[in-house]
Amino acid sequence: MNSPAQPLSIDEDRYSRLRLMPWWDQQKLKRAKVMVVGAGALGNEILKNLALLGVGSILIVDCDNVETSNLSRSVLFKPSDEGRPKAQAAAEAVRAINPDCAAFSLAADVASGVGLGAFRWADVVIGGLDNGRARMAVNAACWKVNRPWVDGATEGFQGVGRVFAPPDGVCYECTLGEKDVKLLDVRNSCGFLAREAMRRGRTPTTPTTSAVIAGIQVQEAIKLLHRPDLCALVGKGFFFDGNTYDCFVIDYARKDDCLSHETFERIVETDLQSETATPGDVLDAARDHIAGEVALDLPGDMITMLYCPDCDKRERFFRLLDSVDEDEARCPACGRVRVPDVVSECGPDSEFAAIPLRKLGFGILDIIAARCADGVIGIEITGDREALFGA
Repeated sequence: MNSPAQPLSIDEDRYSRLRLMPWWDQQKLKRAKVMVVGAGALGNEILKNLALLGVGSILIVDCDNVETSNLSRSVLFKPSDEGRPKAQAAAEAVRAINPDCAAFSLAADVASGVGLGAFRWADVVIGGLDNGRARMAVNAACWKVNRPWVDGATEGFQGVGRVFAPPDGVCYECTLGEKDVKLLDVRNSCGFLAREAMRRGRTPTTPTTSAVIAGIQVQEAIKLLHRPDLCALVGKGFFFDGNTYDCFVIDYARKDDCLSHETFERIVETDLQSETATPGDVLDAARDHIAGEVALDLPGDMITMLYCPDCDKRERFFRLLDSVDEDEARCPACGRVRVPDVVSECGPDSEFAAIPLRKLGFGILDIIAARCADGVIGIEITGDREALFGA
């Protein structure tokens, strides 16, 4: 009597079905580093997909806490997470889905608390953002350190996914019309009020639309990590309408005079830490690599004085403008938002040259531009890596 036929023996593990794709390289994904900015509805779906696919290292950036309304749109959050930082709760959930993933969290505003070195750490950046100010910050950062990023946006049953690849491709700012740019300029001109206004913004969305757009984003990111030539949306936008199920792809045109097209040609790593290092220390580090008179191009306007016209009082105050909350800017006597005096560069004789970078509002693991007559190099505050990623 013949024995029953035995099934073919194949190696079965967590990723065996993924490996059936001819170009798939699971080890490449295990070594990959992905930064996800935004851990709301869209970010949750992005992170879930990255965890299922076994991406080895994920940095999650978000400045908000979990709210009750997040629970209907965010698969990673539980009722017990309410009030906790979204980045931290999401990182724990990613590790629970797949212990192969090292998930790191950073509870910070991407426009002020995240240094360029964090973007440089990543192979790909994925955005789950809900406002133009944050997208502009991510876009500029990715261009400066030459990292591709995948943008996504949803509203109701509609959404868009797109890929931007520096240094020669179309960037996010290139896609903005004149009206969009003016609106961003108006919002950013509010100074202290801009960040608070963005945080109060609310965008209607559904978990179903988020799932569609996040799926497109992660799919393009996986292609970028394997072979960039596979990526179909570089310099393009995929538009999805869940009302009619119309989908289409458009090509964006690069604007050669776009102000975001600035990339460091050289970045120098140091053992400096932002908790203790000062702009003066950064200047000293720069002098080891470039000759002549050196100055630092600051990542934004540095406040040097706050003035209250009503009280006619001035206060010496040293902090990057984007890192200052509205309450800090108010006059303690009358409550009016004070007028700042600002500078955009730092030299050895600057008043704040001896103040630690963190106290001045620099982001963790930042890269600071040092300029001389011959050009610009980036000085990375590499000593922050352990604080961000652990030993």
